[in-house]
Amino acid sequence: MGRTVPTWRNRIESEMTSLEPFRRALNSSDKLVFDELLNGVRKRRTAGGMLPAHDAWKPMLMSMLIECHSRIAELEQRIENLSEA
Repeated sequence: MGRTVPTWRNRIESEMTSLEPFRRALNSSDKLVFDELLNGVRKRRTAGGMLPAHDAWKPMLMSMLIECHSRIAELEQRIENLSEA
């Protein structure tokens, strides 16, 4: 018997593909940032797949927020290390 619900990976990849026109309209520096956010979603696929959501955007946005917070925490740690030196 076949699957009736696409896998989480297929769903998010489909959503991310649908964002391509938006990405094309961004300037080059914003494209890099946007790509980093999408890669943050890909890095957290397992966690996103654990949330039984019909709307793929909720876990995608949570993954993007975690990616942003992770980057901020990393930069804060670097600043703290520099100020201690």
